[in-house]
Amino acid sequence: MSDPLSFLFGSTARVKLLRFFLFNPSKEFTFDDMCKRARLVRRTARTEITALLKAGVISSQMIEVTLPEKNKKTKVLAYGIDKKFPKLQALQTFLFETAPIDGENLLAHLKKAGVIDFLVVSGVFVREYEHRLDVLLAMKKLSPAKIETAIRALEAEIGIEIRFATMTSEDLLYRVGMYDKLTRDIFDYKHQILVDRIGVRDEMHRGSYRG
Repeated sequence: MSDPLSFLFGSTARVKLLRFFLFNPSKEFTFDDMCKRARLVRRTARTEITALLKAGVISSQMIEVTLPEKNKKTKVLAYGIDKKFPKLQALQTFLFETAPIDGENLLAHLKKAGVIDFLVVSGVFVREYEHRLDVLLAMKKLSPAKIETAIRALEAEIGIEIRFATMTSEDLLYRVGMYDKLTRDIFDYKHQILVDRIGVRDEMHRGSYRG
């Protein structure tokens, strides 16, 4: 099904790019990286980037990057949200509210990867766009390839990058009990637990965990 907002904003590609930049407000992306992450063909991306630059929603500047194949640094043009855009927060809120970024949609995709023991969302799922992690998933038997496929399918649907981490259920309980950094990156900030079949909530309030 096509995104209804594509009729309002002119194209599905433009909606994807808007969400991509608005939900990654502190990052800048090269053209190639942006095309890859937003899953857009170069010609279409070039057209929409030009439109967004004219509208003042995004800006561009030269940044220094390292070329892996040549192991040397070079300067390239990069794009990012223009934080001086007067309606930035309103546009960000609107696009979040109209994007299928919710637990039900995430669960529908991830269930294809197997039985989920624990699932918590943070970051873009709770409107914390600067957060380091969006999803933490635990299963007794991990299927990395299936999880990756499910996450990438959701990314393509909503037009944003999802930062996620996976681990076995046993490992998660151990980490929560040890109050390690990865779990703190989720539980010390705004989050929402969607599935808990292994008692993570109980472990969070027992022993050394202070979240």
